[in-house]
Amino acid sequence: MLSQLTGPFAIFALILIGIYWVGRAIGLFDQLIGDGQSVGVFLEIMILFLPQVIAIVLPVVTFAAAIYVANRMHSESEIVVVQAAGVAPMSMLKPFLIFGLMVAIFAAILSHYLVPVSAVRLEDRQAELSRDMAARLIVGGRFLHPSENVTFFVREITDDGALTDLFLHDQRDGDRDVTYTAHKALLFRQDDDARLVMFDGLIQTFDAKESLLTKIQFDEFVFDIGTLTGAKQGVRKRMREYSTLEALFPTPQMLEATGVRAEAFISEAHQRLEQPLQSLVYPMVGFAVLLLGGFSRFGVMRQIFGAVFIVVFLSALAVPMRDMLRKDASLWYLIYLPDIIGIIIVLVLVRLNSLRGRFKFRRRTGAAA
Repeated sequence: MLSQLTGPFAIFALILIGIYWVGRAIGLFDQLIGDGQSVGVFLEIMILFLPQVIAIVLPVVTFAAAIYVANRMHSESEIVVVQAAGVAPMSMLKPFLIFGLMVAIFAAILSHYLVPVSAVRLEDRQAELSRDMAARLIVGGRFLHPSENVTFFVREITDDGALTDLFLHDQRDGDRDVTYTAHKALLFRQDDDARLVMFDGLIQTFDAKESLLTKIQFDEFVFDIGTLTGAKQGVRKRMREYSTLEALFPTPQMLEATGVRAEAFISEAHQRLEQPLQSLVYPMVGFAVLLLGGFSRFGVMRQIFGAVFIVVFLSALAVPMRDMLRKDASLWYLIYLPDIIGIIIVLVLVRLNSLRGRFKFRRRTGAAA
């Protein structure tokens, strides 16, 4: 039975991962190619995004494989034969438990290592592309908007690369508008950093709350052009850079380095711990529900819909549990509530099937007597 689960699992994994991945790739391909990036950059971004895709679809894949195998066993009367041979429902559940455990181990590797590492690298790569995009946005004689509430203009770019009559208006801070003007500027690039060195210019800052206009004249001023596209938000570390164990017990140094609350760290850690459990619980739920189905000309469609409803309910229940954890770290145990409910449902259904089998056996022996 365990060997029967691997084939459908592989097929469903390829299909669902492919659908999700291609759906993500279409929009990203248009964006990157439209920005002038190469196909190699596009493939690199998609490969970095792959671990996150796999982690998302794994619980669904395991559930679909379990439903497929259980349905096939019903249609070919294998479950009836196995039960007639005296195999207990709990014993029949063991292959699905082992299968779910194997996938959960793989999901844990993804959740605790591959997904955080790939996510950090993906964010860094997108920031690099964004900074490169900001540098390439400098075009003479055109008003450009590299990001929302930012306007950039250069009258002319000379043959030696100098920018003349530069204008930069920044309205990203809702309470303050900053306008930079300079007669001349130069663009310097080092590795992935792009900086504008402005000469002979003026900085005008308007404070809307105080209705105050401040002017600062400068001979030379350096501006990080990477911030125009939001690519650079400081040098703060990210939660994903820390291990699960570190995130469970955040130190004041970690909070200061990332600028987030302790609840965010604890929520991140418990989500990493809880996500693999879904791959363990969902296939058992699927089999336990279909195990209740008896022989019918219409198959076990009602049981399949019932199993889908239970899994959707458990997935929907996880959303408010995570929100509550983000607000109050002492409620960390609630994030595991959907998985605990799923295991209880499995045990109850298996018990009901066992009692039903005993009742049928007694009825037959009584009739024979």
